[in-house]
Amino acid sequence: MKKLSTLLLVLCLISQAFAQVGQPATPGLKGNGQVFYLETFGWENPADAKGWTAPAGYYMIDPKDIGYNWHWWPNDSLATSRLTKEPPMRSTTAENGNLCLFLDRYNDGLDPRVDVDNSIVFPPIDCSSHGSVIARYETCFMNYNWAGTWQMLMEVSVDNWVHSAQYDVSFGVGHKGRPNNTTPGKPAIYEANISDVAAGQSNVLIKFTWRNTSLYFWQIDDFQLSEAFDNDLQMKFAEMEWNDGDDNTAMSPIFMIPKSQLAAGGSLTNFKSAAVNFGEFDQEEVFFSVDITKNNASVFHKEGDKKDIATLIVDTTLITDSYTPVDFGHYKVSYEFKQKQTENTPLNNKKEVFFNVNDSVYSHADDTAEEAFNWGIEAYGTDGLPMLGHLVGTAYKIFADCEASSISAYIAGGMADGMIDFNFRLFLVPTEGEDLTPIDLLTTSNYVYDSTMIGKWITIGLDKDGESEFLKAGDKVYACLEYNNQHTDIISKRYESLKIGADYSFRLLDPVSVARGDDYSAWTTGGYPAERNIMVRLNINDHSNINDGVDLTRSSASVGQNYPNPFNRTTDISYELVNDSDVSITVMDLTGRVVMDVQKGFQSSGKHNIQLDASGLDAGIYLYTLKSGSFTETKRMTVSR
Repeated sequence: MKKLSTLLLVLCLISQAFAQVGQPATPGLKGNGQVFYLETFGWENPADAKGWTAPAGYYMIDPKDIGYNWHWWPNDSLATSRLTKEPPMRSTTAENGNLCLFLDRYNDGLDPRVDVDNSIVFPPIDCSSHGSVIARYETCFMNYNWAGTWQMLMEVSVDNWVHSAQYDVSFGVGHKGRPNNTTPGKPAIYEANISDVAAGQSNVLIKFTWRNTSLYFWQIDDFQLSEAFDNDLQMKFAEMEWNDGDDNTAMSPIFMIPKSQLAAGGSLTNFKSAAVNFGEFDQEEVFFSVDITKNNASVFHKEGDKKDIATLIVDTTLITDSYTPVDFGHYKVSYEFKQKQTENTPLNNKKEVFFNVNDSVYSHADDTAEEAFNWGIEAYGTDGLPMLGHLVGTAYKIFADCEASSISAYIAGGMADGMIDFNFRLFLVPTEGEDLTPIDLLTTSNYVYDSTMIGKWITIGLDKDGESEFLKAGDKVYACLEYNNQHTDIISKRYESLKIGADYSFRLLDPVSVARGDDYSAWTTGGYPAERNIMVRLNINDHSNINDGVDLTRSSASVGQNYPNPFNRTTDISYELVNDSDVSITVMDLTGRVVMDVQKGFQSSGKHNIQLDASGLDAGIYLYTLKSGSFTETKRMTVSR
C-alpha cells in the first residue's frame, strides 16, 4: 500500500506555487486518530473591558476597517430586535462559549449594510511530528445572499502566507441554509484532511475568513487537529430515485405510499453515493452496496464494481438496477461502502433510510422534524398587517384513481395564544393549457392552533362534494395547510408564526414543497420552500391492509412519561426499543425552540432510562421527543421552581 499521496479534495483549492512547497517525511507514525491540538475558545475574562481575551498569537484582519471582528461569545442566544433569534449553540464545550462573528452587530447603525470581509488567524501550530493532519470543528451559521456569492473559508499556510490553501467550509448551503440542515442551535461537524498541506510542517497557520454577506452569524467551537486513521472511508451522501416513468425528470423517493399508487409500476432506481478516502493509506477493492429489506427480510441486494481509492480522492458510484415494491410492509434501504482493509471508523461508511407501503397515507416526509419551518410574506413588511391566507404544503403525483379523504400536517411550534387558526386545502394542478394556476378543489373545517398540537400530526377530514375528492391517474395535487396569523408586529410574524415540520431524511432530487403568500400571491415552487421536505400528507380512502400479516401501526419503540413530573431539577425518562437503533431525545419549549438535545447514540433493543438535568431551564411546560430510527413520540413535562 502507498502512504499519503499528494492528491487533494475537490474542495481544497491550492495554488500551483504552493504545491511546490516540500514536506519532510515522518516515518513510523501510526494513524490512530490521536488529537494533538484542541481549542475550545474558553476566552471569558471579566477583567477585560470587552469581557474576553484571546490567547497570545491570535489576531484579526479587518480590511474594511469596520472595527467589529471575530469575537468570543458566551453560552447564550444570538438575538437582535428584528433579524436574528438563535438559541445557544449546543457544542461539546458549550459552557465556556465559542468563537463568533455576529453580523447583525457588525452592521449596527449602517445603512446600507456592508458585506462582511473579516478573518481570524490562529497562532502557529507545530505539526512536524505528525505524518497526517485532520482538521475538525463544530459550527452553526446562516448566510444572507440570494446570489450565493459568499465565501466561508478555512485557509492554511506553512510559509507565513506567501502561499496558502483555501478550503470551502460553507457546506454548499443556499440562502439562509444551515450546515447539513441542522436545527437551530445544533452544530454540524466540519472535517478536512489537510495532510498534503500541514503534515510534517512546524509552522502551520490557520485562518477563518468570511466575505460577501451582510446578515446572520457564524459560530465555531472545539477546533481540533488530529492524525488520520489508517483506513477511513467516509460516505459523503447517498440518494435514490423514484422511477415514475418520466425519463426527463428525476423524482424524489416517497416515505409512505399507498399500495394502490404502485399500480403504475413505480420503482426505486439510480442508487447513488460517494465516498472519500479520509485515511492515511490507499484503500483497495472498495465497493458500494445497496440492500433493501421488507419487514427485516432482504428483498434486494446489489453491489457496485470494486475499485481502489487513493487517499483524499472522492469516488462516486451509481447502481442503476431497480426494485419494485408490490406488498404492504416496512422497508429499509441500507447503503454501505466496504473495502479490503479493516475499517477503523465503520459507522461513517453507511446510511439507512426507510419507506413504507400502506393503504391510505401518501407522504414524502417521515415522522421526524429536523426543522420548524416558518413561512410568511408579511414577515418582511411593515408592522400593522396580519398574515392572512398563507399556504404551505406538498405536491403529490397521482398514479392510480383514488378518493382523497383528509390532509395531515406535523405541527412543530409557533406562538400558541389563540391568535393563529388554520385549515387544510387541496388543489389540482393543471398540466396543459394556457392557465396553469392550481385549482381549489376541497377544504376542511377551521381550527384554532394551541400548544397541545406541537410535536403531533394533526389530521382533518376534507369537506367532500361528491365529485372533487375523486382523483384520476395522471393528476397532480397540492395538499396544503392554510393559516391566518392575527398578530401584526413583525417579530411575532417572523419568528413565532405557525411552524410546520420539515424532514431531511431523504436527499431531494426535485422540489416537493410549495407555498403561497395569500390569495393574491403567486405560488412558490422553488427557492426557499422547495429546498425543504415539508411535512404535509395526503390521505386517501383505502383500508385494505388486512392480509399482509404485518401491523403497520406497530411501534418500533415506546417512551414513558417522565418521573417525577412536575420536577425541579432532574427527571427520569424510560423507553423501550424493539430493534437496535440510534436514539436521541430532544426537548422543546412551547414555541418549538429546541432547548436540549441528547444524543444517546446506537443502543441495543430492550429497556433503557435517561436522567435529564433541567437546572438550566426556566419554569414552564416543555415537550420531549424520543427518536429511534423512523419512530418518534412526544410527551409533555413540567419544570417547577
